[in-house]
Amino acid sequence: MLPHKGRGALTGSTGRVSPASIRSTMTERSSGLVLAVGGILLVSTDSAITRAAEVGGWVVAFWYGVFAFPAMFTYYTVSALRPGGRVQQAEVNQSGRPSRFTARLWPHRPGFTVLSAGLQAISTTCFILAIKATAISSVVVIVAAVPAVTAVVAWTLLGERPSGRLWKSIGATAVGIVVVVSGSLQVGALTGNVLAMCAVLAFAFNLTLWRRHPAINRTLVIAIGAAFTSVVAATQIPLEGQSTRTYILMFLMGAVLGPLGRIGLASATRYLSAAEVGLVTPIETAAASLWGWLFFGELPPTATFAGGAIIVAAVLYGSLGSSASKG
Repeated sequence: MLPHKGRGALTGSTGRVSPASIRSTMTERSSGLVLAVGGILLVSTDSAITRAAEVGGWVVAFWYGVFAFPAMFTYYTVSALRPGGRVQQAEVNQSGRPSRFTARLWPHRPGFTVLSAGLQAISTTCFILAIKATAISSVVVIVAAVPAVTAVVAWTLLGERPSGRLWKSIGATAVGIVVVVSGSLQVGALTGNVLAMCAVLAFAFNLTLWRRHPAINRTLVIAIGAAFTSVVAATQIPLEGQSTRTYILMFLMGAVLGPLGRIGLASATRYLSAAEVGLVTPIETAAASLWGWLFFGELPPTATFAGGAIIVAAVLYGSLGSSASKG
């Protein structure tokens, strides 16, 4: 299916396909692909940076939030106030001027935005703690199961019954997770796997909430979620200074690479369908596992390789079927 282009937009008065329209569509798709792949590669560095920071998981969570909140909220503010942004949709007073500055930034669904930010904070915190507890590859392989878990949550809460193809994908994904977990039953590794599954479940609930209430602003959710993460983490650690290395790593993760990656993924949906953007998610699994091997010598165990292959194949099978059915 061609994104944002109706078939009539590709044809001239003679009903033939316009070469200029084809070139324009190809350029848009290429832009979307670059944004999606670039975004997911930047996001994949979260696990490596978390592991590289020689501090505990709660410390990482705290400083990630400290840097991520201002970065994401600044982007949200700029986006909301730019021409065509939310300021253009703000109510005006009797003089014809937009409402006050704070009102322009007020979310459409404040209650659901706060709930979504809470789920975001749970997901982020569990992911960081999982990376500190077990191998990077085990965590990202489990995280790759998000599409299948989201389908089950959406079916339970929204009544969106998965197709037969998607049920097969869900079943295979469950098998893959069992294979991964069975290969790392040590106490620390098992704790990390459970935390990874909690991160997946929280994110799946969040995706379902976004689907039910599409007016929720994802950028604002990430910003507030980062603030929540810092507040909760602050109760678990003594607030003390860290090494320059830790500050640099947390700044890169929270204020540079993380926001740029997520903004790239969000921007890719302007040119590609959500299903097409979702197809790049297995790249994160491969890339994050590669960073773990290159920088930390973490060679994934056989069970992780096998389970990961099952999960990625299942996700692609379900996603490709969904994309094709919408085309």
